[in-house]
Amino acid sequence: MNKSSISPFRIIAFAVLLVFAGFNTSCEKYSSPRKVERHIVEGTWRLSSAFIDNDDVTNIYANYSFNFTPEGDIVVIGDATISGSWSTGIEKNPTTLNITLTPFVPFNDLNADWTVTTCTKERMTLELRGASAVDVLIITRVG
Repeated sequence: MNKSSISPFRIIAFAVLLVFAGFNTSCEKYSSPRKVERHIVEGTWRLSSAFIDNDDVTNIYANYSFNFTPEGDIVVIGDATISGSWSTGIEKNPTTLNITLTPFVPFNDLNADWTVTTCTKERMTLELRGASAVDVLIITRVG
């Protein structure tokens, strides 16, 4: 048997392996605005992690839940009820989530055009790059 000959089975198996490897490594860096819009209006969200100016401020928002409506409204329910609006940018690279809440402390820190770095049905990671720090919000769907 010639060592340089390769069986058709091995060629097919190698091709299948390459296809699966391609699926595992081809993930998009940013989520599309449409995906963010579709997921964010499903259910109620909480800030499971919040770092503003390198400070962990998660506990400040612990008693609040966020509801995003398809019409672009935000209702924040907790110790007080706060309202505002949201929208996504039109670009995909990167997608932005624009949040505007009533300008009361501590919600004024959330008013920004956040870059969406991850987006699933259950969790989104948002980043805001400043001159001295990267602010990060992780919102998790709770209902």
